[in-house]
Amino acid sequence: MKSRLLPLVAFLALAFVPARAQESTALPFPVSLGGQAATYKAGEPFAKIANAVKNDAAIEVGAKESGMIIINVHKVTGSGEPVQGSQPAVILLQGTTKGALDGTMDQQKLAPGNYLLSVVADGNTASILFEVE
Repeated sequence: MKSRLLPLVAFLALAFVPARAQESTALPFPVSLGGQAATYKAGEPFAKIANAVKNDAAIEVGAKESGMIIINVHKVTGSGEPVQGSQPAVILLQGTTKGALDGTMDQQKLAPGNYLLSVVADGNTASILFEVE
């Protein structure tokens, strides 16, 4: 009986691996920036915001309100590579799921260009490419 059960369990585990891998690439929770929902396309490394946003655009995260939400905003090149020497801006949301791009800890406005938004909430991370106009 044990010898039949082990291959069955192994087969079932392998059958669910591709589904889990595919799920792990999608956003773990909804994120919107400037009223636009971040969208993910299969095969892409990051979700994206379709249109450029203002440097004070509203951020809304579909995660639990009770925890801390940490948002890092990294300057990137047009291909999504980090800009060497740039420091990420940090936005902290506590007790809320809403904020704005100009709510950084250093209170510096983002310059026009391409950015990667890394949102950490509920033990998960959502990574989203966007452009500031």
